Amino acid sequence: MPHYNAYKYFLLKKFGEPVLKIPLNGGFTCPNIDGTRGFGGCSYCDNEAFSPVALSGDNVLQQLEKGMLRALYRFNKFIAYFQPFSNTYAPVSRLKQLYESVLQHPKVFGLALGTRPDCFSEEIFDYLQELAQRTFLSIELGLQTSHNRTLFAINRQHSAEECYEVFKKLAPMGIENVVHVVLGLPGESRDDMLATADKIASLPVHGVKIHQLMVIEKTVMAHQYRNGDVPVFELETYAELLAEFIQRLRPEQYIHRIIAECRADSGLIAPQWSLNKRHSINLIHNYFDKINLQQGSGCCFVGQPQE
Repeated sequence: MPHYNAYKYFLLKKFGEPVLKIPLNGGFTCPNIDGTRGFGGCSYCDNEAFSPVALSGDNVLQQLEKGMLRALYRFNKFIAYFQPFSNTYAPVSRLKQLYESVLQHPKVFGLALGTRPDCFSEEIFDYLQELAQRTFLSIELGLQTSHNRTLFAINRQHSAEECYEVFKKLAPMGIENVVHVVLGLPGESRDDMLATADKIASLPVHGVKIHQLMVIEKTVMAHQYRNGDVPVFELETYAELLAEFIQRLRPEQYIHRIIAECRADSGLIAPQWSLNKRHSINLIHNYFDKINLQQGSGCCFVGQPQE
């Protein structure tokens, strides 16, 4: 029996065969970079390190075709994944131009949009609701933590409550809600991180992407790390915390990811185990086998998610 509710099984059940998400760079920016909310972005963030298409100069259709070619013999169905920066941060007219262009491709069966809670308007919500009636639509929202003091410390420039409100607004629209969280943010204790899991269990969230904190060159956090202000997890410690986190989620919430990875040439400082995804996942799964992990076994939320 699987230890957790992996997202690949959801996609297989929904589409009848394996589906690949192809990352696309739509040329967006972020309100925490352009001065609308702040400057410089989040203290840990370097989109060039986190997204393989962040530096792409191709248009979205060219990126889509290249992504499909790389997976030609393994997949026949794809989800167009607008990944770097904030992919609802534009007028609806521009969103339509980008989204509709990729949806015209006969092998694209849906959209996934990574974004922030401060990148929506009523007009955007209306368009997303209409879009969800025509295609599979997934919104990935960067919560990172449920603790506002941490969000302030990492310069997120939004509150946790802003995320909760977006999740509740999207839930009745037939849109898949996905939350991004980071384990190991500076100043957070084990109990703090597990409280974030408890909060996610109480929300109308379908999917969870879990990342370990990674320290990347060219970020504010790189300076903090070198000053001794940012500890990072050893892999074994991360596996133990991750297991507790997953136990506290609702059993039906899909786990999209259990670790993040980074390329060797992308400026990773720590932890170095982030470079070897296969080895790290194998160790984590071995630990899950050892303790017979079951997602939801420690869930303290009772009742329906808050809509």
